[in-house]
Amino acid sequence: MAFPGPRVLVVGSGIAGLGAAQKLCSHRAAPHLRVLEATASAGGRIRSERCFGFLKEHQDTFFEPPLPAKKAEAIKKLGFGTNNKIFLEFEEPFWEPDCQFIQVVWEDTSPLQDTALSLQDTWFKKLIGFLVQPSFESSHVLCGFIAGLESEFMETLSDEEVLLSLTQVLRRVTGNPQLPAAKSVRRSQWHSAPYTRGSYSYVAVGSTGDDLDLMAQPLPEDGTGTQLQVLFAGEATHRTFYSTTHGALLSGWREADRLVSLWDSQVEQSRPRL
Repeated sequence: MAFPGPRVLVVGSGIAGLGAAQKLCSHRAAPHLRVLEATASAGGRIRSERCFGFLKEHQDTFFEPPLPAKKAEAIKKLGFGTNNKIFLEFEEPFWEPDCQFIQVVWEDTSPLQDTALSLQDTWFKKLIGFLVQPSFESSHVLCGFIAGLESEFMETLSDEEVLLSLTQVLRRVTGNPQLPAAKSVRRSQWHSAPYTRGSYSYVAVGSTGDDLDLMAQPLPEDGTGTQLQVLFAGEATHRTFYSTTHGALLSGWREADRLVSLWDSQVEQSRPRL
């Protein structure tokens, strides 16, 4: 069956893809639109999920024909890191009622200097602390943050190993060797996820904001004419707000506006001249 009007395929239902789809569907020339998502649910970075890491690893085989050399080089130069969250649920809170954050500071040691030690012995020292989550009924939860290679190593451990290490950390921090262990642990594992391979982009050594602009350029490279075919959205395409959820959303809106402007200009050109 043939569909009148433009046809649009949005690859990925993260916040950028959903933002673009929402804006395109509200256009008066509402296109025939489909959104493809590789995982079981939509939401993207609302659930802290990204796909730029997948693109960095598979750009040579993912596009046919290949991406222009300048865009491919920009993808290679931009950095992509991993920041994970670890949630610990306790039967009873051991922190004060007005406590909002538990800062972890290591005395007489630095993970940057302990080069002789393995990640197995030091990964937990990269934790910056625990954010106290609002209590809900009988749930008392701490959220820990960890980034870098230590975060990626944490993903290789079992839940039991993570819980044991963090129980030891909290017992050391509080000075209470009898502190009860958390009753459950949940964590993100964004480096291990095949379609994410990390969680945020950054301007790495050797790259600049110009590389983010190159990421945002549509194909064909001149971005004009009726043959516009591939547009790029996502936080790694926003020069100002890369690494952020709102950067992803703004980039989706930006590309939707780009398409709408193209359609409107085509409609204007097709109108009869009097």
